[in-house]
Amino acid sequence: MSITITPLSDFLGAEITGVDTRQPMDAADLAAVEQAFLEHRVLRFRDGPMDVRQLAAFSRQFGELQPHVQRKFQHPEDPNVVEMRNFGDDGKFNLAAASRGAMENLRDGWHSDLSYDPVPAKATLLHALELPSHGGNTCFSDATRAYESLTEATKRRLAGLTAKFSYGNNTRNKMTNVAASSLDQQGRDSTTVTHPVICAHPVTKRPAIYVNPLMTVRIAGIPKAESDALLEELFDALDRPDFRWEQEWAIGDTIMWENRGGVMHCGRLNYPRDQRRRFIRTTVRGQRIDMHRAA
Repeated sequence: MSITITPLSDFLGAEITGVDTRQPMDAADLAAVEQAFLEHRVLRFRDGPMDVRQLAAFSRQFGELQPHVQRKFQHPEDPNVVEMRNFGDDGKFNLAAASRGAMENLRDGWHSDLSYDPVPAKATLLHALELPSHGGNTCFSDATRAYESLTEATKRRLAGLTAKFSYGNNTRNKMTNVAASSLDQQGRDSTTVTHPVICAHPVTKRPAIYVNPLMTVRIAGIPKAESDALLEELFDALDRPDFRWEQEWAIGDTIMWENRGGVMHCGRLNYPRDQRRRFIRTTVRGQRIDMHRAA
């Protein structure tokens, strides 16, 4: 095995060196990367510029790829690759395009990818092609530590609860509707689902907050006022700076992050709007979200 794994913080993220993302990994290296993914939940691969075909091939080593519901931004070379950019077809800054996964206020933007899907993603891979002169970091929050920070009374209150998540018909977050404005009608109609409030990772079984401010509308089965109060408490926990790590991008970086529980992310919409920010992205298909069953 030739790879090196270097933690990026005390609780979240690791950099992987010794892997050429443009070439297939051998079985030992792939197993080591998968284990690092379970342990660190966010992985960074540097200095590996890739095109659409290469990113898709690298991503497929971790599982089947899933086309994104934003068909407008699917790459013409491969529908499993989506373009993440801050400009429209006219080349000018476009707020709807830029708001897909990014916010001026992180507190409103934390989310787990495809949490609006009945079967959310296992992993997302994001590869940097063009970057502004400053700003635009991608931030990650440790949703497992956020859950652990809750009082025992709150944990008991949340046990067994489910919540409604919606992308195309979100009635709680105005910026979600801005990002969803480029969905076609099929996308709007297919992106409302129910998931556990507190999930358990399918492999590690660690509990984590799964509701998120970008996609969650309300907790089911309780009064709206109580739902709102609980969601605000959970979103405050996710937003704690001491649970956060930020990726400062360089062209050629690839970040891979966990979506099955334990991590939330959001990009910063804090860069010069006359400068281009462009990535290509893949999504590795996952499985249904398990509910955490408290002892």
